[in-house]
Amino acid sequence: MAILDTFYAKGLTSQAAYRNRDEAAFWIRARRNRLLAGWACDLTDEDSQNYLRLLLDADFARVSTSATEGFLMLKIRNDLMGFGIFLSSAELKDVCRRFEQQALLELGADTGV
Repeated sequence: MAILDTFYAKGLTSQAAYRNRDEAAFWIRARRNRLLAGWACDLTDEDSQNYLRLLLDADFARVSTSATEGFLMLKIRNDLMGFGIFLSSAELKDVCRRFEQQALLELGADTGV
């Protein structure tokens, strides 16, 4: 019976670790998107609440696929072009990476890591 208890405990530990990684990744993407929305709204004087709501949509933050990330970058880039602000894909990706790093640092500060 002790072996089964050990396997059960190890399974629970693995599930908890997976959930924690998943929640951290979601938090980082959601925070990054919030920072991106604020940055874009500062550049365009757009209503930040509506734009923020769009970028914090669960699909953008919850699903991390290259298609979702590509759509998000295309959306922001096209929105900025509508205001006469032209950024290359590389420039926008750089901004996104900076905000993702900031979100990662904030998560580390919150968790004490």
